[in-house]
Formats: sequence, C-alpha cells, structure tokens
Amino acid sequence: MILVSQVETWLFMNQYRADAADVPTILVEKDSSGAKSFTAMRTLFQLKKWTGQRRFVPILSCDEAAYRAYEVFHVDAVPPFAILESGRVLLKQNVRDDAYAAAFAAAAPNTDEERLAFVAGYVGRELGETVVLAIDAPIASHPQVPEDVFVPGNVMETSERLFTWANREQMERDEMK
Repeated sequence: MILVSQVETWLFMNQYRADAADVPTILVEKDSSGAKSFTAMRTLFQLKKWTGQRRFVPILSCDEAAYRAYEVFHVDAVPPFAILESGRVLLKQNVRDDAYAAAFAAAAPNTDEERLAFVAGYVGRELGETVVLAIDAPIASHPQVPEDVFVPGNVMETSERLFTWANREQMERDEMK
C-alpha cells in the first residue's frame, strides 16, 4: 500500500498552531521569509518510517522551487515520489520525472480530479502497489482512507489517526501475504 497524502492540510501546521501544541513539533518548511510549516515529532517519525519503506508520497499544491523549502523531504523523509502542482509535476527521488511529464502531456487531464487520478495511477504502477489517497476530495478511481480519519482544522489529530489507520492496514495486508 502506498499512502498518498495532501500534507499541507493533513500533516503540516503553521507556527501559531505548533506553538500552541501540547506535544513536541518540528520545523518542516522554511523559506527566505522564515519558518512556515511544522509537524508533530510523532508524525515526522511516521514519515521517516513510511518514506524509508517507499510507501509514502506527498501531494503539494506548490511548484518545484517552493518544494525545495520543505526540508523534511530532502533531509529526514525523502519520498520515492513527490506530487507537485496538484499532479501537474512529479518528482522521482526529488528530481523531475521526464517520463511522467511526457505521459501527462499525452493524457492531457483537465480537472483536478483527472490530474490526481492520473498521477495516483502512475505512482501505483511505478511502485507496483495499491495507492490509497488521503486527500480533501474523493477520486472515484482510487481507494481513500476512511472519512473519519480527517479532522478539519486539527492536523495533530488527523496525522495521528492517519498513521494509526495506515499502520493497521499495512499490517493486515502483510499478514494476508
């Protein structure tokens, strides 16, 4: 199982929320203006585990230049793929995937849903695993985490629920093999 998540709304928070958190947090995004995004330490440990197993792929709305500000994806938890610009760009080991760019151009998906379905299918084929989406809007062509995992406005609870669910699902899948 490959977990594909919109990290900006599911796993990362701003400095105000991080300062108010009752658990340790860590900086994950810093640009020329300073600290921007944080996550819980427990979430960072899960990201390290899942990216180390090549089972986690982030979705971000930003472009490639802004992606470079996410230190977590270049130092601590390097993902096998990173989906940028909501599916318009795919990085493989943090380098633009030219094969994806060509396939994307040929398929020419128009809507956000079509783009996300296309990139999820591509990542699933490349990694040889089922892609499960943790995103804000349903994509009919791919399974998603249960709706109750996402807690609007509460990244701490959402990330805890997401990785608890994902670890349980992966353990059940491993037991079935």
